[in-house]
Amino acid sequence: MAACKSSTSFTRRSFLAASSALAALPLLHTTVARAIGGNGTVDIRQYNHNDWPAALNDAFAAGQTVEIPAGLVCENINTGIFIPPGKTLLVRGALKGNGRGRIVLQDGSRVIGEDGGNLYNITLDVRGSDCEIKGVAMSGYGPVMQIYIGGKDNRVMRNLLIDQITVTKANYGILRQGYHNQFDGVRITNGRFSDLQGDAIEWNVAINDRNILISDHVIDNIDCTNGKINWGIGIGLAGSTYDNTYPEDQAVKNFVVANITGSNCRQLVHVENGKHFIIRNVKARNITPDFSKKAGLDNATVAIYGCDNFVIDNISMDNSAGMLIGYGVIKGNYLSIPQNFKLNDIRQDNTSSKYKLRGIQISSGNATSFVAITNVKMQQATLELHNKPQHLFLRNINIMQQASVGPALKLNFDLRKDVRGRFMAKQDTLLSLANVHAVNENGQSSVDIDRVDQHVVNVDNLNFRLPAKKS
Repeated sequence: MAACKSSTSFTRRSFLAASSALAALPLLHTTVARAIGGNGTVDIRQYNHNDWPAALNDAFAAGQTVEIPAGLVCENINTGIFIPPGKTLLVRGALKGNGRGRIVLQDGSRVIGEDGGNLYNITLDVRGSDCEIKGVAMSGYGPVMQIYIGGKDNRVMRNLLIDQITVTKANYGILRQGYHNQFDGVRITNGRFSDLQGDAIEWNVAINDRNILISDHVIDNIDCTNGKINWGIGIGLAGSTYDNTYPEDQAVKNFVVANITGSNCRQLVHVENGKHFIIRNVKARNITPDFSKKAGLDNATVAIYGCDNFVIDNISMDNSAGMLIGYGVIKGNYLSIPQNFKLNDIRQDNTSSKYKLRGIQISSGNATSFVAITNVKMQQATLELHNKPQHLFLRNINIMQQASVGPALKLNFDLRKDVRGRFMAKQDTLLSLANVHAVNENGQSSVDIDRVDQHVVNVDNLNFRLPAKKS
């Protein structure tokens, strides 16, 4: 099971040293007689073809927008280029480097791609408010990530838009390291990510950020083959160290992940130590153990670890491992359990799968907590619940699992002799089941329920009997 790191290392995955040492580089301002005035657009071809970094600096000193025309390739971008505040890099051709080059966006800077404009082995480094990256294609295994959002300055940045980008044949797509500062208002939309080693979008140790929208993305073939641990997720968000009281200042929070189409990866959406979030409208295909085999990741379309107050809605999974909603764990210590969440409109069909894939596996609890699971249809999969929240609701559940694999519905409430039993709710507990049908391939009842001792038990239209209530 994945887990957040200890408080000395902030997160589940190693802090990427290559991304944190970003030395400020001087700008070169040279007056060029042929350049258009500061409010206009300048053509990079007017500048020194033998030194494109110097040419870019000269062009930005002269114009408001610097254009890389279609058909032109600016080679050897292997140092830092700072876009001045409020200025735009318009890419219709290409910029190429060897992985050491980066283009830094400051307040109001923009990188716009048109007509197939692309960057190869160059990182876009966001360091300001009101920045925009739109329409550009990016690739290359040279840098750790194509877009980096980090910095060590203790400041608040606002209104970042990343829209209509394409990232392929690279390591990470977008990487946020958020421990030191805050982003308020981020929209990452309409992206296409394919053939990556690392995550398409990783929002890491983002305990200060808020109002984050990640939506309308197509993700295909995230497969870590380079031996890196915890690489290979579609969209991942993480807070800091787990704490069962769920303090606001340690959680990644106030975000929406929506309208995601994903295929051919080990995990599609992953959240650690999060709260106040929504995951909705996800279509998954072929989320199987074939991918990122040595990355140490659980196989799941949606993986949630140690989270509070969230909604997962309208998830469709074909030939895919389902959902893992589990404990926050560090070095074998169970530190938190998911609480206060709803799953709704979930469909999983693994009738054509060659694997025995996870269905929906949930651990939940705590003294004051609720879990609601509604409108679920699963084929050749199991719905499995562990531990005991205070109030548990199951409505409109239809599950079929092959008898040779195991029961279709497993309710394991009795953890009195288990170290994890300390998370069990014990006062004013409620179990409410309505329209729940769990069968094997022959239509026979297929359930495994260890113990029912909730104070209030309501049932209606089940195809099985609960065990006798025990005190």
